[in-house]
Amino acid sequence: GALTDAAVMAPGAVPAPSGSPNGSAMVKLALFLFFIMTRALHPLLIDASKIDGKILYAKNTPIALNKVLTLVLMNIMALLVDGVRGVRLCWQPHCLMIFGMIGAVYALGDFLEMLSMAKLSGGVYQVLLQTKLLITALMCMWLKGTGQSSLQWHVLFSMFLSVSAFVVVDQGGEGGDSSLPVFAVLCVIMKVAVSCYCAVLSEKYLKKFGDMPLFAKISGLSFTWALASLLLCMTEKQVMAQGFFANWDHATWLVTASFVVKTVSTMYLLQALDSVQKNIGEALALIVIYLSQVAMAGFSEAFELSVFLLAVLVVVLVKTYLISPKPSQAKANGTKLGAAKHMQLVSIKPEGAPHMQSLGVRSMTCQVQGALPQGVFFGMLGGLHPVCGSTDPSGTERCELMLLSQAQAGAGTSHHADMPILPTQSLTVLGQVRGPSPDHPLSAEAVQKDLEQARARFV
Repeated sequence: GALTDAAVMAPGAVPAPSGSPNGSAMVKLALFLFFIMTRALHPLLIDASKIDGKILYAKNTPIALNKVLTLVLMNIMALLVDGVRGVRLCWQPHCLMIFGMIGAVYALGDFLEMLSMAKLSGGVYQVLLQTKLLITALMCMWLKGTGQSSLQWHVLFSMFLSVSAFVVVDQGGEGGDSSLPVFAVLCVIMKVAVSCYCAVLSEKYLKKFGDMPLFAKISGLSFTWALASLLLCMTEKQVMAQGFFANWDHATWLVTASFVVKTVSTMYLLQALDSVQKNIGEALALIVIYLSQVAMAGFSEAFELSVFLLAVLVVVLVKTYLISPKPSQAKANGTKLGAAKHMQLVSIKPEGAPHMQSLGVRSMTCQVQGALPQGVFFGMLGGLHPVCGSTDPSGTERCELMLLSQAQAGAGTSHHADMPILPTQSLTVLGQVRGPSPDHPLSAEAVQKDLEQARARFV
């Protein structure tokens, strides 16, 4: 999810792209393409580090060194950006406790990744990773009680079949023993489960501590991540017998550097790319991996139309799932949001709250008779103007309204909304956009997302 991106940002936080719409779109496209390339390059480098199809170095050593290097890199960045204060933020106990716990679980996921990559090619590994959509759906049912639509379950099942077909065809096309390495596949499935679990925790705490600079969060993650990885290294007989850097070469150092780029860039890129774009990017990386293995002389992969078409099918199914309509939030919460609620206006002012003004958001504050729904809602002001409203957490009779027909020009512009003509002194609540947010205060990106979702309710 995106991190807090308020007008006054914490040191080390990355602002959303600004400027003209075309410039912003180009920046996001460049970030998206870079994300695809980093995701595709990482398993290719692990493949290239193999000798005669085997990883000779201790599998967890690049991961452990990667986290040590990331920890050092983030502390250097903290020192350059905010001096000694920035370094102290990286080592505050609260940061280490929260993000350190997540980092320890992430270390297990990396270890499972290396175990699976030792037996699987990069393309097969990347395809199996697409099962994260199915595992995530099951986890959401278990942990959050949110279900899937009938279309989504059918797409998920179709994707599962296509993944299985890809693995069977790709393994059968390599010649020799075409049996599926069951242990490697189980490692991938467990890695996906760990990643999905960590994603839930990361999303929760990255949003909850949005005022904390990102380098401090990555540092907290990397500290326990490095410790857990070093402990896992000690369990490998090869490390104990031959040493940490046994059988390392230039390709192993490239794998380590790839891990660093993957860790840091993913955290930063998620501030500009949402989870939907992230999943699509990872799916597109699959085709990049396959085509690279076919084109590069160092790989023995031969182009097979059937394998390529199955890879494309997986990508299409992933995208179909991501753009398919989800069950309404009202159904998930068991609430009836379709019944309009008419409320009498007590007062309305064209000036928004100070925080909204600091973001350049044109809003109005109003008070009604009765209790408004908590969180963000959509409705009609005066029976004529579509609005998006945010209920005041300290009093459900007060809210902040944004006219959906009025553009939000951004910071540095007029903060007052144009007072509309009201045929009636009323506010009609038509439904809820979302519940109360853990983010406080809201970021400009979060406000824009609320407005887009409110507009979508009227379509």
